[in-house]
Amino acid sequence: MIKRIHSQAGFTITELMVVIAISGFLMAAAAIGFSTFFSKFEEMNRIMELQRDAFNCMQTIKNGIPIGSGAGLKFQGIATADSVKFPGNLSSNSESIILYPPPSSYLHLNDFIRIYREGRYVRATYLDGTVSPPSPLYLFPKPSRGVYPEVTKLRFSQANTDIGLTRVVNVELEARVLLKKDRNYYKNVYKTVKYATRMTLALR
Repeated sequence: MIKRIHSQAGFTITELMVVIAISGFLMAAAAIGFSTFFSKFEEMNRIMELQRDAFNCMQTIKNGIPIGSGAGLKFQGIATADSVKFPGNLSSNSESIILYPPPSSYLHLNDFIRIYREGRYVRATYLDGTVSPPSPLYLFPKPSRGVYPEVTKLRFSQANTDIGLTRVVNVELEARVLLKKDRNYYKNVYKTVKYATRMTLALR
């Protein structure tokens, strides 16, 4: 009696190697895709944070930095100042501005707020009666160990044409954040934002 031997269906070693190779290729392509996606996502986050924080800095310069707390909290900036001074540049393209709020009492005759650029930061200090911060405040950006923006330009100048009496101030702010390092040319790739506006002092 002759027995027939039926072959069982299966994969050869060659077929398995091809499948493994294709799977590895697809996984590598997916990993590259995810890496690119997260890289772009991180860049977009940095750009949005740069725009938001730079805009908030401009609003702080205009509306004022917080001084005091509780019921005594107040904001002092260009919009609340009675007069201004541009140190060193005669009302033209100064990197700092000194604001003088209207004195509310004899104790506050010498009050001031100074906003200025120091390196990559916009900083501020003030005198409120006998109170001043122990060290200048960081308005923008906040100190960080990671990737953070840097201020590349801060300019104040008189906008109105009345000589010797500043009622409107030009304010320019530029900042940038590192997005990535260009491996081909070994140059850093930055995103820069620019804000320019006019701010009016408190009406007399």
